[in-house]
Amino acid sequence: MAESTEAHAEATGPGVSGQAQRRPLSEPESPWFALALLAASGLFLLSVRQILPPFIVGASLAYIFSPVVGQLEKRTRLPRVLAVLTFLLILLGPLAVIAWLVEPTLVGETKDLLTNSPAILNNLLLQLFGGQSFTVAGQVINADTVSAYLLDAMLEFLGTPAQAIHVAATAVDAALDVFLSLVLLFYFLLDPKRFAGAVIRLIPPRHRPQAQELGREIHTVLSRYVRGLLFLVVLMATVTWAGLSLLFRIPYSLPIAIATGFLEIIPFLGPVVAAGIASVVALFYGGTNLALAVALFYLVLRQLEDQLVMPVVIGRAVEIYPAVAIFAVLAGGALGGVLGALLGIPVAAALKVAFDRWRPM
Repeated sequence: MAESTEAHAEATGPGVSGQAQRRPLSEPESPWFALALLAASGLFLLSVRQILPPFIVGASLAYIFSPVVGQLEKRTRLPRVLAVLTFLLILLGPLAVIAWLVEPTLVGETKDLLTNSPAILNNLLLQLFGGQSFTVAGQVINADTVSAYLLDAMLEFLGTPAQAIHVAATAVDAALDVFLSLVLLFYFLLDPKRFAGAVIRLIPPRHRPQAQELGREIHTVLSRYVRGLLFLVVLMATVTWAGLSLLFRIPYSLPIAIATGFLEIIPFLGPVVAAGIASVVALFYGGTNLALAVALFYLVLRQLEDQLVMPVVIGRAVEIYPAVAIFAVLAGGALGGVLGALLGIPVAAALKVAFDRWRPM
């Protein structure tokens, strides 16, 4: 009997009874526990999405620049914290100088563009309908009335004390979000592996190798996409500004060019909206010929980007069906506003990588 008890103790391990042979809760048999935990986390984040933009911006920038900081740390042999601070100084210094140089022109041109937008729209309506009045759904609409309504609405929004306080509060909130994004960027760059490790620990140990391999595949796709898209934003804004200001000499070229660069992030619709804004302004200040020339300039620029720049910069890293891409952008916008729309394509790309890996052959 004693021998039987000893044999049973050796089989079950020291100090472990037959009752305690079950696996601990932290290591479930299947990944469903981790999936349920991730789903609950997603619902929680959705409920607090109003406070997420600084965290998303900081994490996205850290994702872009973490390899650069790693190379700086390796080559200079600086401690990680000093490497991060050095990188932020190198990054923010030139950006601050550029912002200081272009701020007067950008603010002045943007204010003038907003002030003159009703007149620009009025001119567009006259060009489209050939007169001051036109009929829509049986209703006679006067172009001057539409322009005056837009101008009054803009003046009311900017002019009343309550709305002025609202605008000031919005500006303060934006400044705080920028500051918080920079603080979070510092912490994310300081120890990026800790956050990846925290996610991995949510997955059962026997599934972690597959999850890590999937994470590397997603990282390869997203890193190339994000860095390539950042390059395209800067490139399109710079080339557009040069063309509009030096070639066509159109007013408000700087805010239009910056808007063109950021609209490049929104697939399909963004470039069309950017070309429309520039063409309408050209129509107001230079007539039909200038508007057509600007539209042709945008068309050629878009074709050059699609045929030459995109294959080199982004390549085939993100192969998403156009309808799926549009749905991802619209769904992201419905859930998280502008920032959600910007994240729609990367999230869809990550899900596609996971689906391609796990779907049955």
